[in-house]
Amino acid sequence: MKLIRDVIAEKTLRELITISPTAPIVEAARLMSLWNVGALLVLDGSALVGMLSERDFVRAVAVSDPLDGRRVEEIMLRDVRVVPSELTTDECMMLMTHLRLRHLPVTERGQVLGVISIGDLVKDVVSEQAFVIEQLERYISRAPLS
Repeated sequence: MKLIRDVIAEKTLRELITISPTAPIVEAARLMSLWNVGALLVLDGSALVGMLSERDFVRAVAVSDPLDGRRVEEIMLRDVRVVPSELTTDECMMLMTHLRLRHLPVTERGQVLGVISIGDLVKDVVSEQAFVIEQLERYISRAPLS
């Protein structure tokens, strides 16, 4: 079982993609598109004050006039759940499933280390299962016939 810090370390995109709460929503959409991410960390200075996801955009569009001229802080999630980097992938997957989350900021010593997505966890599980299958196939192919 892997620690979530190990999954973060293996990600191809290690840079934190952040935005200010006062930034225009259009800028957030541009950043998400440019970096091909489904969520942004919202930082006020170095403090995590929110998170903005594709879901937040959809909800905002569904209940509001056009988003032109509006700011990130108007639609971001303010009560952000974070997890320590010492959690296992299984613990994170259970938490994300239970809370119906797609993205979780991961912290270490009070600092945001990265963001884990449900896709990152699924990729890790698939990789781990492929490894187990490969080992079992090797074991079976070496076993003497009875």
